[in-house]
Amino acid sequence: MSRKGENIYKRKDKRWEGRYIAAYDAMGKAVYKSLYGKTYTEVKLKMKNHVEPEKINPVAISFVSWTEEYLKSQGDRLKIGTYKIYERYIENYFKPFFGNTSLRKMNSTIVQAFVNSLSDLAPSTVKGIFSFMRKALKKADKENYIVPIYLDINLPKIKRGNVTVFSREEQKQIENTLNIEENPNDIGILICLYTGLRIGEVCGLKWSDIDFKNEDMYINRTLQRLTIDGRSVLRELPPKSETSKRKIPIPPCLLVKLKTAWKLRQSVYVLQTNYHAMDTRTFQYQYKKILECAGVRYANAHTLRHTFSVRALELGFDIKTLSEILGHADATVTLKIYAHSLDEHKRNSMAKFEEII
Repeated sequence: MSRKGENIYKRKDKRWEGRYIAAYDAMGKAVYKSLYGKTYTEVKLKMKNHVEPEKINPVAISFVSWTEEYLKSQGDRLKIGTYKIYERYIENYFKPFFGNTSLRKMNSTIVQAFVNSLSDLAPSTVKGIFSFMRKALKKADKENYIVPIYLDINLPKIKRGNVTVFSREEQKQIENTLNIEENPNDIGILICLYTGLRIGEVCGLKWSDIDFKNEDMYINRTLQRLTIDGRSVLRELPPKSETSKRKIPIPPCLLVKLKTAWKLRQSVYVLQTNYHAMDTRTFQYQYKKILECAGVRYANAHTLRHTFSVRALELGFDIKTLSEILGHADATVTLKIYAHSLDEHKRNSMAKFEEII
């Protein structure tokens, strides 16, 4: 137990430890260090030599330094992929534009000028950068480091075009080209076509995630390629969001193919190369080769997910059910992505009135 008003303790190893404030970070949080001695008096004398530092003057903090400290403070709450994305925002966009601009000088005019400078980026990317920026400024406002800013910023509008999907004939050609008995990894394309899994999700899928008895598939992880210390590495991460962790009923036609693939190679991962999970880049390479062999036009691998979604709508899936299978945050996301396909679905549904006339 420490003495009243002091931060000096006797440790279990019989030594005495004194903790003192060595510095304050840009968030105003105290950074502690420790001193050790054989006696209480020895530690107390050592601590007298250390003067508690003053908190950093908010005027002296640059916006870039603030965002770096803010990101560090959020580290435990963020997925590693999200953390790396925010690091790139700071390095590639904040530092070149803001330089040593003081945090106190941030206002709507400066922020709007920054957003306008990102005109070459996709609107969704600009929105992500601004979202992170706004969180950091909101924290600065809460800590009274800045005058409250009303960020009435004009962001570029995200225009959603029609999603690319394979026609039924193209899908048939792709499926006819797959040969699970020769290459069990071909099952990956079928899984995407009949469950709508993302590439990272299918590459991270393990046989233990498949319940053959109850005919269910559990999405518990995703594989993602990250840049860490300048190196590109593949990491096993939790699903994209809480709703992305889900259970999907397996269609009977896919269940038969899965059982065949399982008997051929009882590995840990459903898609496996050299005793490791298949790299997402390897999946995309093999997917491209399958399209070439099938004589089908090239479209990125995410088209498999879109194709599943549109086929589901054609079969009469309701949006809520489809949204849950896809792992979207809510049905609104699904509605926005597949608005055009829904128009076709509604038109076909309305045409059914002809059947009762």
